[in-house]
Amino acid sequence: MTRPILALAVAAAACGQDPKPHTTRADEVQVVLRDSPAELEVRDLLDHPLFQTLAGGDVPEDQEPLVFAALRHAEASVDFGVGTFRVEDHNAEPWLGVARLDDVAVEASRISFAMLGTDGQRLGTGSVTTDEGGSVTLDLAATDPRLNRLSLGFACAPDEHFLGMGGQSWDVDHRGQRIPLWVQEDGLGKDPTDDYEGSWYVVGRKHQTHTPIPIFLSSRGYALLLDTPTRSIFDFCSTDSARGRIEAWEGRMHVRILRGAGIAQAIGRMTAEVGRPDLPPMWVFAPWLDALYGPENVRRVAAKLRDRGIPSSVIWTEDWRGGHAGTGGYALEEDWRVDRTLYPDFETLADDLHALGFKFLTYNNTFVVRGSDVWDEVRTNDYGIHDAAGDTYAFMGVTFVDTTLLDLSNTAAREWAKNVWAQGLALGADGWMADYAEWLPTDAVLASGQDPMTAHNLYPVEFQRLTREVLATAGRETTWFARSGYLGSQPLVQVYWAGDQQTDWSLGDGMPSVIPMGIGLGLVGFPYFAHDIGGYQSAYTDPTTEELWYRWVSLGAMSPVMRTHHGRSAAENWNWESDEPSTEHLRRWTARHMQLLPYLYAAAEAASSGDGLPILRPMAVRWPEWEPAWTATDQYLLGDRIVVAPVLEQGATSRRVRLPEGTFHPLWEGTTVTMPAGGGETTAIAPLEDCPAFVPAGTILVLLPEGADTAVEEGGVDAAVRRVSTLGDNRQIRVWAGGSSSFVEAGGRLRYEWHADAADSATGELRWNGTPLDPPGMMSVTLTGNGTLSFAGGATLTVQGGAPDRLLVVQWDG
Repeated sequence: MTRPILALAVAAAACGQDPKPHTTRADEVQVVLRDSPAELEVRDLLDHPLFQTLAGGDVPEDQEPLVFAALRHAEASVDFGVGTFRVEDHNAEPWLGVARLDDVAVEASRISFAMLGTDGQRLGTGSVTTDEGGSVTLDLAATDPRLNRLSLGFACAPDEHFLGMGGQSWDVDHRGQRIPLWVQEDGLGKDPTDDYEGSWYVVGRKHQTHTPIPIFLSSRGYALLLDTPTRSIFDFCSTDSARGRIEAWEGRMHVRILRGAGIAQAIGRMTAEVGRPDLPPMWVFAPWLDALYGPENVRRVAAKLRDRGIPSSVIWTEDWRGGHAGTGGYALEEDWRVDRTLYPDFETLADDLHALGFKFLTYNNTFVVRGSDVWDEVRTNDYGIHDAAGDTYAFMGVTFVDTTLLDLSNTAAREWAKNVWAQGLALGADGWMADYAEWLPTDAVLASGQDPMTAHNLYPVEFQRLTREVLATAGRETTWFARSGYLGSQPLVQVYWAGDQQTDWSLGDGMPSVIPMGIGLGLVGFPYFAHDIGGYQSAYTDPTTEELWYRWVSLGAMSPVMRTHHGRSAAENWNWESDEPSTEHLRRWTARHMQLLPYLYAAAEAASSGDGLPILRPMAVRWPEWEPAWTATDQYLLGDRIVVAPVLEQGATSRRVRLPEGTFHPLWEGTTVTMPAGGGETTAIAPLEDCPAFVPAGTILVLLPEGADTAVEEGGVDAAVRRVSTLGDNRQIRVWAGGSSSFVEAGGRLRYEWHADAADSATGELRWNGTPLDPPGMMSVTLTGNGTLSFAGGATLTVQGGAPDRLLVVQWDG
């Protein structure tokens, strides 16, 4: 029964008087809750709006529930094929809209309430809580357990942008999109819609992804997280430009809203909320090269890399369990243990690579394939998932034969898998690609009894947890990388890679797709991003061409983690050994990536234990007032001061680059440009060997000197191999006048300050710790130790914390 006080409030509203809202506040946010119609608003303490729900009301038949909240019953219809799922609602009942609130109780920082329909029916309960640190928690729950769909409507401000959502490959700003979230294969190529038409189980849908993450960042300065293990749908004003909604496929909804002073702080608070990854070893951010076909070839590749001065800290050999050439290219065997026919001396090979300064990575997944070395073992011990009849659940896997999955809810199966994977570590492997984990069928029977509809999205999280547990036993520095994930993966995974891109220039699944994917993953808590240089999959397209490979190499070098891949069409794909110029191209760009190591590792440390920002990020993090920074899919910030604008179109030798107001200098090749108020465009000339990149005026950039072969520092490396540690504190420092900036290397010991506010301040006589330097007019100088370099024009560079005999090569533009 409606309380008399609420009846009076409704009557007052009908007479044009708003009922007094309920409010609660914490140190940075305030919540305003209205009874009738139901409505919730989150504002900062200066009364600026952040997040606002839609008003309560009825939901017209056959229309989207664009109201405060709505509930209904529906049945999931799921079709499964080749790691792809067609998930739809079946026998869906009409939406029941929440019209008003009742039983409202305010207790300090928490407001609880009941949700009523238009007919007064009690549909559910809810609460909203304000917490310290600018966060708000909203909980909604259905009263009737049959109601297993819950929708929350929200207002879209006219100029609001919505970023995030994990590995989305088409867009950075998702305004106008309807995004269903379900862990699955990306598909081969991408359809520009989400319609299940044609070969939907092969060709990916627009928003189909390995890493669907229910988190978005708003340009209003908040992050929103929907904490649900089930399928969800985010509609960013796709049918109504002013109204959107979030739908969870369960009868409850737990939402966290984290306010920031801007998007950067909102990202930091969100990554702290979900958990940040541990800082990987420095060598993870030095180049990785792949090598396969057996120990003779792997040794040959490793030796050639060292002989040709191509910096690399990792050799990755994914066919350690076996591989063969087939009609679709080079395919991996699905055994779980080393292939002693292909790699008879795996242990010795690992020792040889370690001596050359390489970490040695392999490959694992959770598929169990009929005919593999573990099929009988898994079936006999019931380590796999089961069907309703209690038999081993078998589906057609990647090798087109009967396949099952390790049941990660089975404790004995987990321990068995840990022991098998630990055998690879004992043989000398230093980690692996933890592949797949998207394929858990929704009609499987699990040892835990858990509903597979709720276990499905969490399967990659459990695989990652298991991988982390195994690698923790290694007793040495290790790493691993994954492509699938969900909420909970953020603190577990070290490196995320973009998956199996097509070996072409296509939007959605070719080389251009890695930029929106890297941005989207970084914004939801995966800061250490990589992709397959050259692409992987050549189904429905041509193998990697020379031009594509050249462009992808420079894009990879200007990414957090640089790693090559031979691709499925390994024999046909262009690669670094295809001709001599290609070998030199790889050497040039791996050397540049290696030089960026202090910069990348400082950003990596900040992502783990500092500001929580990803290394690869949208330009809006630095220039939020500049509109194009929110929507760009073809350029990005690497760290906090390098704008990267790779060439992504076939045949292009130049490209348009959009920049905000100010002066920007080329990092490598090119000319300085100055943008007017409001920003503008410039044309960057980009021959095949180059990648446009710019830094704003006033930048300082600290680089390693060229010459290091590896960043691996653990014992056993031959003395002839040039490790990063042999460079000591020697650095190359590049500075550009027109502003001020600072830089602190990882660990905080080495610090740099640059002040050159006037464009002509880096001119005139030079003094190092007060001593004049000759000759005047030069544009670089070599210094020893720490101190202050001053220019007669007013600029100063201060260097602190290094060894007294360190060598500094300082280069500047006047």
